[in-house]
This record gives sequence, structure tokens and C-alpha cells, in this order.
Amino acid sequence: MLLNWSESSSRGRTVTFLVDDSGEAHPFRDCTIKSGKRAGQRYQCVLVEVDSSEQPVQQRTLAQQAFVYCKDPEFWRWADGRSFDNIDNEDSARAFILNLLQIRSRGDLDKNPVAADGFRRGVMAPYIDFQKQLELRV
Repeated sequence: MLLNWSESSSRGRTVTFLVDDSGEAHPFRDCTIKSGKRAGQRYQCVLVEVDSSEQPVQQRTLAQQAFVYCKDPEFWRWADGRSFDNIDNEDSARAFILNLLQIRSRGDLDKNPVAADGFRRGVMAPYIDFQKQLELRV
């Protein structure tokens, strides 16, 4: 389970995971950690997010994520506050994204790196922040 992540100039990017404790000994007990000029052991791993049923969560493409957003009334409310147009249905939410990013279709998000970056920074990140703020109010 992900416990924490951080990014700093002194330690770089780090993540902290809770490891399954069903074994007798800690799985990294005999490993070397970085200390001073001594390097720690290096690992390569694959992480897959799982849902509450312990099943892998399917990752969506950006176009798929935009499609999901366009069907979400909460997204409509968020987008409506950022648009001169009335965003109150799937079609107007789609038009909001297309106009904001100057693309012809949501499929362009998977083909155009500039549009993809704009979607991540201008739509996904602020909308996720909006959702977090709503959760804090509850």
C-alpha cells in the first residue's frame, strides 16, 4: 500500500510502501541501504494499482479519461466555473475540453504530446485538486 511520496532537492523522488508482513522476516532485512558514499542496492519493480477486490485497476488512456470526465456531472460543475459557456451536459463538457486544448477530438490526447500535456496540467490536475477539496469539506 502506498503510504507516502515526496520530492526534494536533497533526497530526490521517494516513495514509501507498506509491505505485506505475513513473512517471518522483513523482505529487505539483509539488503544494503544508501549511507554516506556507500550506495544502496538497486531494484527494478513493476507496480500495479489494485482495487478493493485486489483486482488490477485498468489504466485509461487520456482520451478515455476525457470521455469519463465528460459523462460526470461533477466535472460539468467544475468546468462550468472555468468557462464562459454553460457546461451542463456531456456535449458541452466535450466542447469545453476541445476548445480549451484546441483539438478536434478527444482522441488527439493520445496522439498529440502538446495536447496531452495541456490536458494533464490544465484539466486533470486542477480537477483532481477540486475533488480533493470537496472531500475535505465532507
